[in-house]
Amino acid sequence: MKRYLIGIDGGGTKTHGVISTFEGEVISEAFKGSANFQMLGVETVAKSLVELIYELINGANCQTSDVELVVIGITGAGREKDRERIYTGIVNYAEVEKLSLPKLIIETDARIALEGAFMGESGIILIAGTGSVMFAKDVAGEIHRVGGWGRFIGDEGSAFVIGREALRAVAKCVDGRGKETILKQLIFEEFNLTDLMQVVSEIYSGKFDIAKVAPLVMKAAELGDEIAIKILDDACFELLAHIRAMLKKARFGEKVNLALLGGVLQSDNYVSRRLKDMIAQELPEINLVRPASSPAYGAVIYGKNLIKKQNGIA
Repeated sequence: MKRYLIGIDGGGTKTHGVISTFEGEVISEAFKGSANFQMLGVETVAKSLVELIYELINGANCQTSDVELVVIGITGAGREKDRERIYTGIVNYAEVEKLSLPKLIIETDARIALEGAFMGESGIILIAGTGSVMFAKDVAGEIHRVGGWGRFIGDEGSAFVIGREALRAVAKCVDGRGKETILKQLIFEEFNLTDLMQVVSEIYSGKFDIAKVAPLVMKAAELGDEIAIKILDDACFELLAHIRAMLKKARFGEKVNLALLGGVLQSDNYVSRRLKDMIAQELPEINLVRPASSPAYGAVIYGKNLIKKQNGIA
């Protein structure tokens, strides 16, 4: 009888799931919408995840009893309390719908991305998307984290912080406390504003996605806007500081692989280019690489290694 593993990457934009044999062959994959439980609610995300699990099981023509483990990496689930809430939400939904479930483990999306990027081997990932965080697995197999403190006290170099700093600069410009910046025109045009207070009201009611301002900052920097360039340079310095801190924390050889993940770093823009140049000039021990596999497959690797460890194989 074949044994299966399910890996799910629950991101802020989309959710990607794969079902694989224990030997690593992907049989089927499927997608759902956002898994941002902080915005959508635990119940909504739990329903979507259970549906995805069953879609994968049906796609592989197997039964829930054939699946040894489901590993789900969820965006924003850095705290144990939040992971417990998600787990409970999934189990409760399945019980109400009278659905059986395989064994479940909830992890952070960054943790499974680390496994996918290096196929379970050592390396560092730096993620800068809506938020930012850095994870590493060193040569001894120890896991280390830098950053990931959330938007109120951390997330440096992320789209959220870049967008927030741009809005601050525009507010100062409107008041006459700061320099003129093309960011004002770009933001007003993009969001159909006649007054910055329009966006302030939406921000505090949770209806405005500050991270969506970040691409406008990239555009302004390309046009030579000094304020935008300063915001993005600061983001790069903060991300470089993450890397320096990790190199002090974790044990690596003479060279260490680093994969850049997230919308800010995986697209071609001012920040991604500038940061790569800074790394090349200041951190010669870093070898920039592309992720070897997806975070969803990283969840499969994580689950397989966990089972092997529990069975005394690894």
